[in-house]
Amino acid sequence: MSLWESSAKNKTSSAVQLKHVPTGVVVKSQATRSRSQNRSIARRLLADKLEDVEKGPGSRTALKTEIKRKKKASKMKKARRKYRIHDEAGDQGSFASNVDRTKREDPNAKEDAKVVA
Repeated sequence: MSLWESSAKNKTSSAVQLKHVPTGVVVKSQATRSRSQNRSIARRLLADKLEDVEKGPGSRTALKTEIKRKKKASKMKKARRKYRIHDEAGDQGSFASNVDRTKREDPNAKEDAKVVA
């Protein structure tokens, strides 16, 4: 007898597969060792899938996924905005670099300021 034979000695298969005959929806569950717990989990999964088939985008799971998608999009937008503001603040730099930038953009800007002052 080898090491591998003894380790698989007392294992049992407790997976459950449920099929809804009218629609043909099949659900499998092997979450726990208990067959009764797997059966109840499979029933919940089957009920959720049937609701998705029946109600489409108005089902609970579809609404939950839509809420999650919107939250994620909002989070990503906030992160982009945060780093965009951070980058703009980094571009401004010191006063000397701002003066240099105005010279490059409009060479007559400083002369106009002298005339007015």
